[in-house]
Amino acid sequence: MVYVMWQIRSKHEVVDVLAVYAGALTSFSIKLNHGGKFTKLPDIKYIGGEVRYVDYVDIDEFSIHELDAIMLDLGYPNPQMIEFANESPMIYYHFMIPMVTFHLLLELYGMIRM
Repeated sequence: MVYVMWQIRSKHEVVDVLAVYAGALTSFSIKLNHGGKFTKLPDIKYIGGEVRYVDYVDIDEFSIHELDAIMLDLGYPNPQMIEFANESPMIYYHFMIPMVTFHLLLELYGMIRM
C-alpha cells in the first residue's frame, strides 16, 4: 500500500498557503506547468498548457518518483509501461529556482550569452 501525502488542487481553487502551512516546516506546494512547450532561444518562454498546484508535498519524501505519480494523476501515461513504449513520449522535467530567472539559469549553464 502506498501512502500519498500530496494533493493536486482542483482547477481554480484558491488556497491560503500561509494558513495551510503554518507550523508545517517540512511541507510545500509545487506550481506545475504542463502540456505546453518552450519557444526557441534566445527569447525562451514556456507557452500554452495549463497550471496546476500540488499541496502538502513533504520535503523529506519528495522525489522523482513522487513527481511521476503526480503526472499519472494528471492523466499522463506511464512511459515505463511496455504498452506505452512506442506511443508515449518521454517526459522531461524542468524546474525553476525561486527568485532566479530562467534566462539567468541558462546563462549560468552556458546555454546563452546575455
